[in-house]
Amino acid sequence: MKGKLFKQIFWSAVAFCVLCFSIIVAASYVYGSSQHRERLWEEVSYVVAGVETAGADFFDHTSGEERLSWIAADGTVLYDSLPAVGGDHLDRPEVQQALTAGQGESTRYSSTAEATVLFLAQRLSDGSVVRIGAEPYTFFSLLMNLFAPLVVALALAVGLSLLLARYVANSVTRPINAIDLSFPEERDVYPELQPLVRRINAQNRQIRHQIEELKSEHERQDAMRREFTANVSHELKTPLTSISGYAELMREGAVRPEDVSRFSGKIYDEAQRLITLVGDIIKLSRLDSQLELPEKTTVELWEVCEATLSQLEHAARKRGVTMRLTGDRVRVFGAEYILSEMVYNLCDNAVKYNREEGTVTLTLTNTPEGARLTVADTGIGIPVQEQERIFERFYRVDKSHSKDVGGTGLGLSIVKHGALYHQTTITVNSTVGEGTAVTLQFPPLASEA
Repeated sequence: MKGKLFKQIFWSAVAFCVLCFSIIVAASYVYGSSQHRERLWEEVSYVVAGVETAGADFFDHTSGEERLSWIAADGTVLYDSLPAVGGDHLDRPEVQQALTAGQGESTRYSSTAEATVLFLAQRLSDGSVVRIGAEPYTFFSLLMNLFAPLVVALALAVGLSLLLARYVANSVTRPINAIDLSFPEERDVYPELQPLVRRINAQNRQIRHQIEELKSEHERQDAMRREFTANVSHELKTPLTSISGYAELMREGAVRPEDVSRFSGKIYDEAQRLITLVGDIIKLSRLDSQLELPEKTTVELWEVCEATLSQLEHAARKRGVTMRLTGDRVRVFGAEYILSEMVYNLCDNAVKYNREEGTVTLTLTNTPEGARLTVADTGIGIPVQEQERIFERFYRVDKSHSKDVGGTGLGLSIVKHGALYHQTTITVNSTVGEGTAVTLQFPPLASEA
């Protein structure tokens, strides 16, 4: 920052100095040109007065760098300070102007002098014309006269610009470098830096707040991980213990022949429970990691719901629960396999936690916000204070009832993670003893948005 600031100030100062020098030189040129012309006109007046008084004898006593000419009214050259100049000068512009208006001026190339010459002419009382020719005042001649002073002034300007740039850069950056970024308000700074200090302080507060939030989130995640590990260990240990116990009794011959079939059935049921639990854990792990997930496509949600009802038809019939699908045929953009898992778990819970002869209604609706699926049952309901926790892993509202209906306790967690994957919002409306309605609001399809 210091180097960049130094360069900007230095080149700005140099540019300002060059601009000032240019203005001074231009003004000097205008002033010098005006003074040069005035001096020449004064000389013309002097020569006119001398010729009016002394006639041709005046030229015997004159000398100088300027060219002097005396021209008769008919253009004849009566005198010229350049040798061997004669002929007719009536066609010269300055002579014609002088004869007509009393004075004339012309800057042109002179073949006699072989250079560009400024001619000033004035008419005398007898009609003749006195003319002076001199080298014009040019910008180049001004620069040649001012070359040495300009070089010295420019060198001084560059040196002063360097010193000024270094001083300003140091004075600007030193207070900034002295700011303690951890506690910026503890050091006095000039007023222009106060907004920066306040901003740094605000950012520090925001960073500290974010760090605290990250720490809290980390602690929460760590607690959830420990809880999940403990729950998984417990859920895995329970069926394994049952399987091991039944198998040990059968190995030791402590089971009567007529009970072997029942014990084998117990082992099979616990093994199936274990397989289901491991499968749900794998599904959650994939949803968590977002790895190996199926590609999203446009899915007919009505067909997914129909397939789910077909899968749960036997379980619903056993409990006397009626399942029906109503509403619109809607489409969503998502992974069909994950959508099937979400609908299945919602409907499975609606059947398991329903009352005898109850109903489960799946309603599909097309809305401006996108497709909407509502799974409503007439079951036991969920207390208000428990509704926020039902999507936690292994969380069960009624643990005693859960043992009767089975399940892994991961179904609604799969629904939650599937909803996150599909950017879908979940709404739960439940009344204890009357039933529960879970609504999934999907985002609109790109062609419908």
